[in-house]
Amino acid sequence: MEDTKKLLAEYRSLMGLDDAASVARKEEIAELLKKSATAGTQEQAREFVKDNLARIDSDMAVLRHKIDSESYGLLPLSYIAKRYFGKSAAWLSQRLNGTPVRGHVYTLNDEQKSTFNNALQEIGDRIASLRLA
Repeated sequence: MEDTKKLLAEYRSLMGLDDAASVARKEEIAELLKKSATAGTQEQAREFVKDNLARIDSDMAVLRHKIDSESYGLLPLSYIAKRYFGKSAAWLSQRLNGTPVRGHVYTLNDEQKSTFNNALQEIGDRIASLRLA
């Protein structure tokens, strides 16, 4: 049971990461959990999934509430995605909107949320400093 908790905690820390090493480790953890599948392991996995789906739903609701359709249109998503993440606007939009991609819903992890928030702050500061002569 304790090993299952440790594996699920490690998996949680890797969620949202899509680099090759993280993906490989997540697959390894999933395989380890499958091999040791007991009733207790299955229940812990169910709770893990349920908790994370609830967290994602909550994050999405908060995000959607904070960014109404008018404000959302003001965000330079393409610029933010390319400049701060090295990704496409579609990549960022999928994570902000919780759009399913290849059967999985991806969201921004804590580090990416921080990057996004910092980008918004920096863009806001740059816009606020602009003045006509």
